[in-house]
Amino acid sequence: MKKNFVAILACFVLIAVSTACKKSVNSGSSLTIENLAGTYGLKALVWTYNGININVYDSVPDCERDNLARLNTDKTVNFIDAGIVCDPPENEDGTWDLRNDSLIFSTNFTSAKIQSFDGKTLVLSGTPDGQPGVTATTTLEKQ
Repeated sequence: MKKNFVAILACFVLIAVSTACKKSVNSGSSLTIENLAGTYGLKALVWTYNGININVYDSVPDCERDNLARLNTDKTVNFIDAGIVCDPPENEDGTWDLRNDSLIFSTNFTSAKIQSFDGKTLVLSGTPDGQPGVTATTTLEKQ
């Protein structure tokens, strides 16, 4: 289950397939470590395959859907098993970094391209591990 949440976050953070989207540019929404740092909850997860969008969020177990990811300014990341606790609990730590317009994680994920960030909502895209041809778009909301 921990892998699923991290994969979801990675999709919500691990989708290396880039598509052209405009990023919001206002104070507090520029792509910096300081602006991105914060605690995020999963709000949406959509996989796209052969032009078909699949709402994966609805199939994420409740104990994973309410988990949080805390991006710290020291570039550490904490995955927090919040709300309904999974069995076993899904707490995990690691590191993250901002490179150009992508988030890079130390977990088994490679990177997630930042599609947009308005200071509160972070939209990421990438390719989930073991899912060639799939683009995952993950929407996270700062708590």
